[in-house]
Amino acid sequence: MAMEFITDLLKIDQILGEGDTQVLVEGDILVPDVKPDISNILCADGDVIVTKRESVQDKIIVDGVVNFKILYNSDAGDYSVYSMNANAGFSQNIDIPGTTVGMNEEVSCNIEHIDFDIINERKLSVKAVVNLDGKTLSSNRIEVIKDISGLNDLQTLKKTISYTNMVGSNKSDTMIREKFELDGDSPEIAEILKCDAYAVEKERQVTDGKVIVSGTVKTNTLYVADDESNSLHVLKHEIPFTHFVEVTGALKGMEPKLTLKIDEVYTDVGENLEGERKLYEMEAVVKVDASVIDKEEKEVITDVYSPTKNLKLEKEKVDFYKVIGENNASMMVKETLSIQPQDPDIFKVLNVYAKPVITDTSVVDEKVIIEGIAETDIVYMCQNQKAHSFKQEIPFRHFVDVHNAKEGMAATAHLTLSDVSYSLINPQQIEVRNGIVAMCSVNHKYALDAVMNMEELEEKDYINNMPSIIVYYVQPGDSLWKIAKRYNTTIPALVRSNDIEDPNMIMPGDVLIIPKIYKYKF
Repeated sequence: MAMEFITDLLKIDQILGEGDTQVLVEGDILVPDVKPDISNILCADGDVIVTKRESVQDKIIVDGVVNFKILYNSDAGDYSVYSMNANAGFSQNIDIPGTTVGMNEEVSCNIEHIDFDIINERKLSVKAVVNLDGKTLSSNRIEVIKDISGLNDLQTLKKTISYTNMVGSNKSDTMIREKFELDGDSPEIAEILKCDAYAVEKERQVTDGKVIVSGTVKTNTLYVADDESNSLHVLKHEIPFTHFVEVTGALKGMEPKLTLKIDEVYTDVGENLEGERKLYEMEAVVKVDASVIDKEEKEVITDVYSPTKNLKLEKEKVDFYKVIGENNASMMVKETLSIQPQDPDIFKVLNVYAKPVITDTSVVDEKVIIEGIAETDIVYMCQNQKAHSFKQEIPFRHFVDVHNAKEGMAATAHLTLSDVSYSLINPQQIEVRNGIVAMCSVNHKYALDAVMNMEELEEKDYINNMPSIIVYYVQPGDSLWKIAKRYNTTIPALVRSNDIEDPNMIMPGDVLIIPKIYKYKF
């Protein structure tokens, strides 16, 4: 009877290459004609948006834009604080050898640092250092042998492999709109200076063909009041949202992966029924990047032999990537910040802006260790009603539990801001509390040699010359499979001949009696 192979198809996602780089994004910002001259810069922050990415030979081309937000003082204006926005584009290559045209790619980016210089009272120079991380991926389909029929004494060594593959991914934007009226005690709005917005995920789930996410957009809005002193005020608000992203092939029970990012924020002020400028309207674009992974288990033949026949095997090394575990954890990064001796005392805190940055990740048993800094900008009012600012980096170290994670495995982490709060302790000190959510994933790459093909050669004539009984002393690294294959016998024959209770528990120095298996011809 001829041999017959029973095959299975493995869909395996592979990371073909990774790379990182930095790009310096710089430009000049001109003060709009309707704004007064610059006297002093209070703070400059921004965010980076990737507008296009493309895989070409040995690299990923990334196009993007940095949106800058500037708060400044002006001695020539009526207000103590003014704001202006600007943007600068960039194009940068991430070198990843082996990348080819059309490969799937992933790109993440963040602003590491922003510098600024006042050129003159109407012109500002800004520079931003942007970190870019990229990887190229492929989805391979490999046919492997999971069973063989046609040979009666065939011995097969099988291994059940567990791995993960990406079912699909997609991106989608959702517009969050909210219009509400300020309460009676709040002063009217003369001008909105700055609106910081960030999206906080509450729940995610996979249904057939979709990933559904619900969360909250939190906003901190700094505005100038329409009163005698043009006082500054902060308005906090939360907007719930629910959105779905279509992902082809997604099924209930599969694992979703999500990142949320606020792309653009628009604000407007209107009048209420009493003619007061207290109607606040906000629109925010939330970019949702979703992917769905599925866990697979397959049985693969990794070795095969016959005690009586000479077989030629063809093997191939197959790499697998397995998501060992994922987890999200919240942390509170709290610190008491002090102004410099030469700075004026704090009378009122106007705005606190924080940005969490990862400096290092590592894996120990059952944990991912994240180290980073929370870059924190504080804008405050002093007693003479002038605005001042200072900046400080708050270091942090946090553990995220990930079941089955071990040292040497690869971890990826992503940080999002969930809340910013503060308390004025005294005129020189402020306590800042940054709520941060850490999303961690631990992956492990492993390989095995799978049997891809086999053919029968001439018979093993030398078997007839073997002794009837062999006395064998077990060596370090031996297994019953290796011994049985080496001496043309079978594991059941060894177990019977030596009264072995547990085939997996043989120790170096153990003595085995190996009987010869006879092949009779009629």
